[in-house]
Amino acid sequence: MKSFKFKSLTMRIWTTFTAIILIIICSISLIYLVAIRRINENAKIQDLKVAHDILLKSDNFNQPNRFDELRNLKGSDHFIVKIDDSKISKIVGINKRKDYLPHQEKDIPPLPGGNDISMKIWMSSFIKDDNVYQKQFKESYNNIKFLFIISSIEGNTTGKSYLISYMPNMHDNSLLYLVIVIGIIFIAIGFLTAKVVANYISKPLKELEDYTVRIAHKDWKEPIKVKTDDEIGRLVNSMNRMQKELQQADEEEKMFLQSISHDLKTPVMVIMSHAEAIIDGVYIESVEKTAEIIKDEAISLEKKIKQILYLNTLNYVLENNSENIEINLYDLLLHITSRFEVVNSKIEWNLDIDEIIISGNVDKIQVSIENILENGLRYAEEKICVTLKEENSFAVLEIYNDGPNITEEHIDHIFDNLYKDKTGNFGLGLAISKKIIDFYKGEIFAINRYKGVSFIIKFPI
Repeated sequence: MKSFKFKSLTMRIWTTFTAIILIIICSISLIYLVAIRRINENAKIQDLKVAHDILLKSDNFNQPNRFDELRNLKGSDHFIVKIDDSKISKIVGINKRKDYLPHQEKDIPPLPGGNDISMKIWMSSFIKDDNVYQKQFKESYNNIKFLFIISSIEGNTTGKSYLISYMPNMHDNSLLYLVIVIGIIFIAIGFLTAKVVANYISKPLKELEDYTVRIAHKDWKEPIKVKTDDEIGRLVNSMNRMQKELQQADEEEKMFLQSISHDLKTPVMVIMSHAEAIIDGVYIESVEKTAEIIKDEAISLEKKIKQILYLNTLNYVLENNSENIEINLYDLLLHITSRFEVVNSKIEWNLDIDEIIISGNVDKIQVSIENILENGLRYAEEKICVTLKEENSFAVLEIYNDGPNITEEHIDHIFDNLYKDKTGNFGLGLAISKKIIDFYKGEIFAINRYKGVSFIIKFPI
């Protein structure tokens, strides 16, 4: 069966309040029906027992009944049952010394309290033993529950006599009715309270809803104002932070598309112009030289496209590639530098590296180091130094080149996706390196030296 769902916050709060109140009412009613009634019943039977015992000890059954004036003995009364040797029963009302035989029931007027002789005959039917003392009973007669006590008494006549004290166990339901009435009042009050609370809560939530729709449509207007310090206020602060981050990401995305489109357009334009020159037979130098230019631009274009695709899928690859192994950075650096040394034979390479083992994906770690070395090789004038040492449980790799310093305003942004060097060339190598190193809980940054720049990479051991 489908559960009911209310779209209105007022109805949900009111339903919650109502459910809580109903649970309280049902709990109190159950306690009343089970515990309080049982306590009251035990209290009545104890008081009836005391009154019964007083009559037994006084041995004076002619006094009028005064016990029914007590709160717990309302409607109580006493009578005597005489059973002669012939097993014939006679019922005698206290202070009513007239004897009644069972067959005379129709000629007898009602006894005090409105109880008829048939009810007393019914109670006397529970006498089974000759000698009983304060035997208690809880039985129903004509849908009325009675509490009664039977005790043997000594008489001057032949046969047996018994004293029976009884009272109807009438339940006072005023407390239950009071609880129900109070519950109904609270339900009505709960509806009004729910309306007020829902309006108080829903107003800022409505503003947040509108604000979220604006963010979804990239409408970067003024952030929503925080009016409280509660959970809603903290939610507003989080929404404002999200808005700033999304706005920044949107602006970076636009700049990235503009920059990458320009950098991709340039080699395409060079390739097309030289290809048309070959077709038209109008080229500056030889056909071979023009084809070589086309090839170089195509290689540059291919490299940029690969970097874009690599960066775009890097997060997924890092998160889903669990092939982490132990990597000897000493052997890895020797392998990488031996490949780069042949690129420019004029550059002097100085290596001071220790054997340090880290854990990770060897291909990704190699890419992060190669991009830094490639960047250093691009700007180095005469020398590149590679140092690897262990410091505070980190493998600290420093790659130094003696090229020009990086301006202070740009040194903190060279690892951004959109960074361009001073020549205007666009590159993603440093951004790729940083993303890989960050994934392995490492750190990378650049420092200007007196002459040249050092790139510091820290891998946790």
